[in-house]
Formats: sequence, structure tokens, C-alpha cells
Amino acid sequence: RNPASIAASQDFFKSLCKNLEIPENISWHVEIAIEESLTHLFEYEMDKDSPDLLHMVFDFAEDEIKIVFDAPGRPFDFDRISTFDRDQLSSYSNVEGLGLFLLKHIMDIVQWKYLEKKGQQLVIIKKLPSSVGKEIKKANYVLSIRKTADSDQYFSDQIEYRLVRDYDDAFALTSCAYDLYHYEYKDVIYYPNELLSRNQNGLMRSWVAVAKNGTVYGHYALIKNHLSDTFAETGAAFVRPELRKAGVFKELAVRLHDDAVGLGLRGLFSLSVTNHIATQKISENYGRYTVGIRVASSPAVFVEGAKPGDRTTTTLNYHQIVERPVRDLFLPPCYREIITSTYNRLKIDINEKKDGRVRSKGDSSGRSFFDTYKDMAWHRALISARGDELICQKLQAFTDVLLETGIVCITLSIDLEDPSACALAETARKIGYFYSGIFPESFPGGHDALQMQLLNNVKVDPGTILIYQDSGKEIYQFIQNEAKQIFSPSAEANGAMS
Repeated sequence: RNPASIAASQDFFKSLCKNLEIPENISWHVEIAIEESLTHLFEYEMDKDSPDLLHMVFDFAEDEIKIVFDAPGRPFDFDRISTFDRDQLSSYSNVEGLGLFLLKHIMDIVQWKYLEKKGQQLVIIKKLPSSVGKEIKKANYVLSIRKTADSDQYFSDQIEYRLVRDYDDAFALTSCAYDLYHYEYKDVIYYPNELLSRNQNGLMRSWVAVAKNGTVYGHYALIKNHLSDTFAETGAAFVRPELRKAGVFKELAVRLHDDAVGLGLRGLFSLSVTNHIATQKISENYGRYTVGIRVASSPAVFVEGAKPGDRTTTTLNYHQIVERPVRDLFLPPCYREIITSTYNRLKIDINEKKDGRVRSKGDSSGRSFFDTYKDMAWHRALISARGDELICQKLQAFTDVLLETGIVCITLSIDLEDPSACALAETARKIGYFYSGIFPESFPGGHDALQMQLLNNVKVDPGTILIYQDSGKEIYQFIQNEAKQIFSPSAEANGAMS
């Protein structure tokens, strides 16, 4: 990011051209192109204060000189750079976009490409006259440049709130997520084509706060795992720091929830990190009550000042949009009181069944179910289970495998509408799982689920867990009593403060 770095790379290229006997006029043109390329990459792509290197590859072939720039950093759509107006050149009233104009006219080929979760790649090519190229042997040189800090620039503008509608919106959303979390957020956010595809096929409905210049300042989405799901997550919520006190998230929330009403969903849920009281309050304001606490379930990428490897706790908040008939549930005796209390807060009526038998190994009802999902990026896994003794044995075996592969957090989802729920929960407790909460209508087939967790050598600092809703405080206290081993020694003192 230092002018000396640009000059050094130009001199490096100039020396190569001299050794290869490239005509000076061609060398001079490419030197200008190098300056403009680096200037744009430093300004728009690379992060301030980052230790990452920008890599340049100089490739000399018989018919062309190709330079490839790989700049790790934020996604940026270079088509958004202002266009130079040559008609006003004589008045010197508009020279914005001149550098990109020169680059495109000096070089024969200019290609910008966003490499998902890596950064920007720029390729510039200068064709060589045949009289020059035939004398050149193929050569390849690499140069790495470290950038220096630059001042931040910020502008405020009128904000428009709308759904993501095209690739430009999706790409700008990717850039916003990168600016906030680099490449540590949910993967789909960093793949504009995939993000747009999900919005077009109904798996996502992304609401964005967009400035006139196309910059995304905030995002909030309805998310489904499967098109057939009758409930959706309100998630992937983030706002740039400079507008967090300007009511942007509140405006996004109003539009998202108004949108959800007309989609025919049975329920909505959200996950709120426990150091963000505001998002827990918003959930309660929209009728979503905390039904579970997911302890250390995610990397602490949302927490300012967090160290690499730190994990954060989230609350699971649920709202039943459509009234439903009373369901028969099989409640494990050790969790009966806390589960019943949570259903009462949701104003969902249930009928507790006392039959908690375990079906024999020869059971042919076909109701046994076992499914696993691994998220290696966030080192967590989900197991969904229903069934007899064989399923209990399978749970033990798969848990062992997941722990051996480095999974940090396992969430177990048990079908509460199945008679074997009590025995399966008891098996899970013996393995080391503890209570996490309930999740209505989330089990395959739309059944209600009991959720339990197991942590792999994780100690939780209760001082970092702030619970806003009364239902959440009740569940958190229950977890502290049941799973004392996961909390640091100061759990009792700090727990009261939470």
C-alpha cells in the first residue's frame, strides 16, 4: 500500500523486460498498468493492517505478457468503480475512474475474478508483436508485496430496504459479511451464486439494507434447510458498525417478520448469541421465546475481542405461528418439569404419555431413525435419533467417532413423540450428554424434539453468558445444575449475575 512497493514492482518488471529485450514502449505501457492495478487492489480489496501478502506472477510467453495478481481480502465488484468521462477531461472537472480507463485501454485483456473465500484475482494481458515474441523464451517470475495501513473511508447515504434480487446484491452482501467477519461466517454468504440461487429457489429470503451506490449495510434472512420445512430460521443478521445505532436492524426485522406472515409457515425460530442482549430482546418482542440454550455451539466470530478458538453460547428462540392440536409426548422423567414449563411459556398444549418402553431389536414398525450432520468449519455436529436398543448402541458408536475427529460440540435431537424417547435420553445422559432444550416441530416429519448436548474438552466461562428472557434463565440454571463439569470454577458466582 506504499508507493515504494508500486515503484519496486515496476522496476522489477522493467528489469525483466530489459533482460528479455522487450521494447521500451511495451514495457512502459505495462508498467503503467501495474501501477493502476496495484492502486485499485490496495484501495478496494486488501484489508487495512493485514499481514497477508499480495502475490504477482509475471508470465512471459511468445505471444503475450500476462500478469496475475492474487490479493487476499474482501470481495469487490470492480464494475462499480466510477466510469471516466473523457468529454470532461479538458475542464479537469472529472478524473474519477481515469486509472481503470487507462488500464483497460493499455492492456489487451483485463479480467477481474472473485475467488470464493480467498479474495480477488486480477489478470492483465499484453499481446506481443510477432517480431518480438518469437525471440522470447517462456519465463515466469513471482513477486510478493506486503501492504501498509490506510485510512478508512465512510460515507452515509439514503438506505433502501428490499429483498436480494440479483447477483450484484448477492456480491455486495458477500462483501459486507467479509468486512465484518472476514471468512469466518456461514459459508453460503461467501458464494454469491449459491446465495442468489437459494434466494431464487425459496431456501432463503434475504432482506438487505442497501445504499444508493450498492453497498450493503445490513442483512437479515428467513432460512430453510429443506423446501418442505414448515418452519424457518430468522438468522444471518448483521449490520455494519457505523449504522448499528441508526435503527437499521429494527427496520430489517419489521420487513422480515411482515414477510414471514404471508409465507404459510407454522413456526419461526432464531439463534441469538448470549453476549448480544439486543437480539434476544427483539426475539421476545416478536413472540419468540427461548426454548433452549446451545452452550459453546459456535466459534466466537461475533464477539469483539475474542481469541482464536473461543466459542460462544446461543439461545434458541421459537414462536408457534399456527395453532396446533394437542400432541402426545413422552417426557423423560428427569426433564419433565423443565420441558413442561417451556411448553407453558409457548402456550402450546401437550399430553404427556407414560409409556416409555424400549422396543425390542426385532421391532418391525419402521420408526427407527438415525441421521448425522457434520459442520467441520465450526467443529460441530447434529445427530437426530429415534428408536430402540440398536439406536442407543449406534448413538454411542457415532459419538465416539465424532469426538475422535475433533468435533467440539454435538447436539442430539430426540423425537419426543416416540415411545423410546425416555430410554434414548437416559442412554445419552450416561454417555455424557446434558439437557439443551426443546425444539418444536423440528424433528423429521414435523415432530417435536428434545435437544441435548455434549462438549469435547470445553470449559465454559459463565461470565460471558448473558441471558435476557426469563424462560432462558430457567433453562440456563437447569443446565448449570446438571452439567457442572462444563463450567469454569467460578460458575456459581458468575451464573447468578447472568
